[in-house]
Amino acid sequence: MEDSYHRLSEAYGFPESRYLPRILEKCLTEREASLLLSLPGTAEEVAGKLCMDVSSVQSILGELFQKGFIFYDLVEGKRRYTLITNLRDAITVNNRVEQFGEEFFDLWARMYDEEVSRDFDVEGYEARVIPVHEAIEPGAEILPYEKVSGLLEKAETIAVMRCPCRITNRRCDNPVETCITLNGAAKYVLERGVGRELTREEALSLFNQCEDAGLIHQVGNGSLGVSWICNCCACCCVYLRAQIISGKKYATVKTRYRAVVDSGLCNECGLCIDRCNFGTIKMVNSKPVIDEEKCFGCGLCASQCPVNAISLSQTKGPEYIPTREAEPLFSSI
Repeated sequence: MEDSYHRLSEAYGFPESRYLPRILEKCLTEREASLLLSLPGTAEEVAGKLCMDVSSVQSILGELFQKGFIFYDLVEGKRRYTLITNLRDAITVNNRVEQFGEEFFDLWARMYDEEVSRDFDVEGYEARVIPVHEAIEPGAEILPYEKVSGLLEKAETIAVMRCPCRITNRRCDNPVETCITLNGAAKYVLERGVGRELTREEALSLFNQCEDAGLIHQVGNGSLGVSWICNCCACCCVYLRAQIISGKKYATVKTRYRAVVDSGLCNECGLCIDRCNFGTIKMVNSKPVIDEEKCFGCGLCASQCPVNAISLSQTKGPEYIPTREAEPLFSSI
């Protein structure tokens, strides 16, 4: 008979995973895994299913919430618990995650590179890049969802947490506390105690710091609104890494803009090449040349150009940006 960890792996949508059962075993006791398999339900419903007393069930549910395995909605004044859709982000954004050991991180990296990224071959982008709006040429159309400041203006609650990608992959020394959550997702992060609340001004300052560090802004590509804005790097980000390194076409979608160079202004410093995560720019006759097909329109090349020789030019209309039908709490598992 299959053990609880394999059954739970199947419940999370990975019945054939070589890695997830071993990951779950490092994070959960057998009793915790069995309780998760009894969800959804209230504490009273779960207690009835497992023939346990309600106080014990409530204690375990509290621990599982802190670990990042479950979420809840209030139904008639009672908490009704469900498995969280985004297992990786929830577990790794955990103040105790380092206690799981080196093998835990190795297993996550292998699972994403070998198993999860396969889903990015199927049409339906998981994330989309947000441009550095200061880099967009004057007069170009900028929609609210294409500006970090526009997304923040509508947010009632803003919180920052540690980047799940860099916590897991640890391939660079970029700053870690860079993942912004909004509204319900932010309240979840704050309730778990794995993030801190920010004002809009503090969040904008953080985005400026991330741009200076060469990190790319991305949001979830769902039609139900934006709940997270990540600031990540090509070496660690599950979406950028899948797209750039593993060649997965539908991991993240480009902006509606492309970088253009004014050769007359260029001083041939080459900084734009260092800033580009997508291998878009090459020097030809000592001048940078943009490969439009490779350019994602993030604007990092333009934002630090010392002579303002690069800008983002609008090349597509608003209808270009595709969206999935729904967006889970942070992203997918």
